[in-house]
Amino acid sequence: MMKKTFSLIFMALYIGAMLISANAATSINDLTKTDRCRQWVDSVYETLTMRQRVAQLFVPKVNPANVTSAKQTIAAYVKNLGVGGLLFSKGTIEQYAQLTDYAQSIAAVPLIMTLDGEWGPAMRVTGTTRFPYNMGLGAIEDEELLYRYGREVARECRLLGINVNFAPVLDVNSNPSNPVIGYRSFGEDPQRVARLGTAYSRGLEDGGVMAVGKHFPGHGDTSKDSHKELPTVDHSRQQLDEIDLLPFRSFVNAGLSGIMVAHLNVPAIDPSGTPTSLSYKATTGLLKEEIGFDGLVWTDGLAMKGASSGTENNCVSALKAGADVLLESAAPRGDIVAVIAAVENGTIPKSVIETRCKKMLAYKYALGLSTGYRPVSSASLKKQLNSPEADAVNRRLAAAMITCLENKDGLLPIGDTYNKKISIVNIGEGSDNNFSRYCLKYADAKCYSSSASLTPAQLKAIKSSDIVIAGVYNNKAASVETLRQLEDCGSLVTVFFMNPYKLSAFAPLKSSSVILAGDNTPLIQEYGAQAVFGGIRVNGSLPVNVKGVAPLGKCVGLMKTRLGYSSPAASGLDPDVDRVIDSLVNTGLRTGAFPGCQVLVAKSGDIIIDKNYGYTDQTKTHKVNDSTLYDLASVSKIAGTLSGLMLAYDESLYRLDDPVSKYIPELKNRGKDNITVKQLLLHESGLPAAINLSKFMMDTASYTGKLIAYRPKGDNTLKIGKGVYANRNARLRTDIVSKTASAGFDKPVAEGIYVSDATVDSIMEQIYAVNPRANKNYLYSDLNFALLMDMEQNVSGQPHDTFVEEGIFRPLGATHTLYRPLSRFKAANIASTENDKFMRKQSIKGYVHDELAAFSGGVQGNAGLFSTAGDLARLCQMWLNGGSYAGRQIISPATVNTFIGTKSSKSRRKLGFDGPDTENPDKTPTSKSADPSTFGHIGFTGTCIWVDPKNELIYIFLSNRVHPTRDNSAFTRLNIRPTIMDAVYDAIK
Repeated sequence: MMKKTFSLIFMALYIGAMLISANAATSINDLTKTDRCRQWVDSVYETLTMRQRVAQLFVPKVNPANVTSAKQTIAAYVKNLGVGGLLFSKGTIEQYAQLTDYAQSIAAVPLIMTLDGEWGPAMRVTGTTRFPYNMGLGAIEDEELLYRYGREVARECRLLGINVNFAPVLDVNSNPSNPVIGYRSFGEDPQRVARLGTAYSRGLEDGGVMAVGKHFPGHGDTSKDSHKELPTVDHSRQQLDEIDLLPFRSFVNAGLSGIMVAHLNVPAIDPSGTPTSLSYKATTGLLKEEIGFDGLVWTDGLAMKGASSGTENNCVSALKAGADVLLESAAPRGDIVAVIAAVENGTIPKSVIETRCKKMLAYKYALGLSTGYRPVSSASLKKQLNSPEADAVNRRLAAAMITCLENKDGLLPIGDTYNKKISIVNIGEGSDNNFSRYCLKYADAKCYSSSASLTPAQLKAIKSSDIVIAGVYNNKAASVETLRQLEDCGSLVTVFFMNPYKLSAFAPLKSSSVILAGDNTPLIQEYGAQAVFGGIRVNGSLPVNVKGVAPLGKCVGLMKTRLGYSSPAASGLDPDVDRVIDSLVNTGLRTGAFPGCQVLVAKSGDIIIDKNYGYTDQTKTHKVNDSTLYDLASVSKIAGTLSGLMLAYDESLYRLDDPVSKYIPELKNRGKDNITVKQLLLHESGLPAAINLSKFMMDTASYTGKLIAYRPKGDNTLKIGKGVYANRNARLRTDIVSKTASAGFDKPVAEGIYVSDATVDSIMEQIYAVNPRANKNYLYSDLNFALLMDMEQNVSGQPHDTFVEEGIFRPLGATHTLYRPLSRFKAANIASTENDKFMRKQSIKGYVHDELAAFSGGVQGNAGLFSTAGDLARLCQMWLNGGSYAGRQIISPATVNTFIGTKSSKSRRKLGFDGPDTENPDKTPTSKSADPSTFGHIGFTGTCIWVDPKNELIYIFLSNRVHPTRDNSAFTRLNIRPTIMDAVYDAIK
């Protein structure tokens, strides 16, 4: 009869109870006071017997580990006893969802489902997002982050069918030896605990989940665990008001809806020794009457040893004290019987049961339970719980909680890393972790790990380092001793991944710089590394006093000086962009457009996509990784040549309107006297696109007929491009090329091919001798940049590769950006390019693909540079920063603005840079959505870099689409470079 009655109630009284998440302006408490709420509550209440009304006040605990057994327990509680709600202990997503659906399906009155999730569902539900512990979050200054955190936890709770979260912990942890609160608290400062706890709670409740502040009146200064015995808080009433009660008053004043009363002996409140959860003076006198809380009062778990009430049933005692909900009683069936007996003998007035039951029903209404239950089990539940939005919130929290406690001589953030010997020592954890991984994104370093002491050989190597970075993951004696071994290292940076109280084991700290990360998760390790190198701004403050280490509130601010790492969602982009890019790249791999690639996107100073795909060549032996070097082709023009030119311009070594012949005497009296530097940069010099290098380099005696033909005929059978065929017999000249290296022929072109200075001079003479067109309209030409590099070398007095290495790449820490990469890296680290069947007659790997650059010895103004997406991102960010990076002004803002801000009146070109074609969008090399201020370049090997100042966006795509041949129609058809860029702009919200 009950089930049928309630089916009718559910249908007839569909009175539109509004979910809090749909209208955050109406609080949970406010919704309990509406006429519609009262109507629903009365209609349900009238159908209940006294036993059922009493049972509504009970929320027992169920172990979900064995679903079959749990269902039997749930049926006993819900069907037979008619309890008001349930609390599950540790379980999986699937167990929680399946059992919640089952419980609600058999409930006559909707159940209020609860969670003991102080750091989100992950505290009890495995497989969900693990947020930081509260003590770590106590370092955060920005309350808005805690509000957003609360909203996210509410979202996850609602996905799981959870209506109430027993959080936040509002205890002020003033006792470092507290055995039960500790890291669960936001800290030692009552004001901070109040601010952060209240902000988090507002987020929860605006998201439609009841926040239950705990453990009233404050469990922070105890030395005993109320799970095992009754702790005493021996504070005076003044201390209670100034410390313990302050966060709860803030919570109540904010209009929040749930408070949990702890099992504590607080003589200043109730000198009888009665646990506060069972004390009328504490629960009714103080909480309800004095503080004015009119929300739902929950007991702490009544099965705990601290909830002893002598001879009286503790559920009866709790109701007499003023509790509304009896959580986790020791024996629900017997406890319900005991409460009914107390009602029947007058110990508990019937009016108390009526008031409390109606209150419970009112909050069920306010939490959306009057509208009927929608099952939560679904195939996508895990994905929804672990969403990009959850990761974005987690990232913001991780970044904000990092705290610097010491920074002697301004060591942090670490500045110049180039040619510095850096050691990363992991103490208490292996070296293959996120901390090491992200440190290595910023600097080349040697990684060590130690679970015990370091060996003498390790210590010797570490102590010879310029900088030692120690990540410490526990406070075990072995870890303390290992850190002691490093104390005499000159520049020692120590990053502690633990709660702050544990630092006292290491006191006194002798590190040059000390960072407290506050917790230990892969994400926090990532942000710990970013803090060391300036990838994030650090402004956390110590949430507690740490004896011998630092006082409460200690904060040493650190500036953001480098690119950080984040995610699309955390940077305000549609997180689906990740999947879209994966799909586009995988199409390219599948169709043979390229064997592998790197894709990097940075937004507002953070790298949000940094991915490697495929292999370095068709053999699929070496996977592409962060350190894989790509031949940049014409991207070298801006990354190499233009960088050097900007540096020289900064030093006033030339002027843009000067004739280039002023700096290259060989151009005088050859029809090029009046070509200006600016005209070369804009490709408006009148010079042709290229010289006929093959005609110059090939020995005419080695072949007969044509060297190049446009259809296969006779000896012209080597296809070297679409519709282009070379003579199969042609060989390189032996007077300017050698098969062996020697003092004269010391510049490698490819394996077994060397040229001399005279060879390079002869090639440059070919360029000097070119007759320019009278028409100075735009015509893209490699020769312009060959001359520009020549000019730069003349005015700087240094070889170009040395000039940019020392002036640009070194300050950037771009250790994987260089010409002639085999001088520093193994061939396995370099992506292959073309199988050159014509001039070099070999597969090219580690030598520049472009023939002009190759026969110039690997260094030329048009091509020759090799790099990684990560290194190029630093260069691009330096331009966006107005010439500064890693705390250093590399190029002046005025110079950067001159080069990126000067646009040709004849074409889309800027000074050296390419840009969007706003007049012919179908021909633009960028996305059509790119802002007109965008600058960058593309490269023949399948590369591009684009920088959009307006959107603070960097996009880098590096591939070797010319492997094994440049005749690659798949790459052309896919048009992947601008297509990926389109996806990025589509994702910007």
